[in-house]
Amino acid sequence: MLAVLWLRKMIEKIIHKDSFFINQYQGDENQIQKHIEHILTFDKGRNFSNQGGYQSNDITFGFHDLIKFAIESLSLIGENMRLSNFWININHGNHYNSTHIHDLRDWSAVYYHKVCCEQSTLNFTNLVPTVIQNEYKYPPKEKDMVFFKSIQPHSVSACHGQDHERISIAFNFAKL
Repeated sequence: MLAVLWLRKMIEKIIHKDSFFINQYQGDENQIQKHIEHILTFDKGRNFSNQGGYQSNDITFGFHDLIKFAIESLSLIGENMRLSNFWININHGNHYNSTHIHDLRDWSAVYYHKVCCEQSTLNFTNLVPTVIQNEYKYPPKEKDMVFFKSIQPHSVSACHGQDHERISIAFNFAKL
C-alpha cells in the first residue's frame, strides 16, 4: 500500500511539472473588475464549452497589466509568446465547462478573478497514461493564473452552491 501511495505522489508531481504551472498575479484587482464590468455592459456573450453561465466573445481591449503578467510568466519557462485571444467566463451554482481544448495554439492560461469554493476545480484529463488515475483536479485560488499547453483537454467542475460565483479569464498564446 505504501508503494502505491509513493507511486501516486510521484505521478502527480510529474503531471504537475510537465503539464501545467501556476503563477500568482500581484496586480490591481480593482482595475480588472472595472474591465469585467465594462465587458458585461456591452457583450451578450456566446456558448462554446460553457454549460450555463456566461462566456464573453473575444476581448480586444483592456487588461494590459494582466496580459503583460501572463507573457512575462511564460517567458520564465523560456516561452516567447504573443497573445492570440482572451475572454471572460462567469459560472454560478450548477454551471460548468465541459471538456475541451483551446484549438491548436501553443499555450493557454486561466486567471481566477473570483473563486467560490474548492469544489469548482480545473480538471486536466489524459495527461499521462496511468493505472491509478487519468485526471488531475486543481482547486484554484483567487489571483492564480494557471498555464497549460493548449491541446491539453480540460474542464471546470460546477460548485453547486446556488449563491456562488466564479469569474475567470481564459487566454490563448502563440509563439513569436
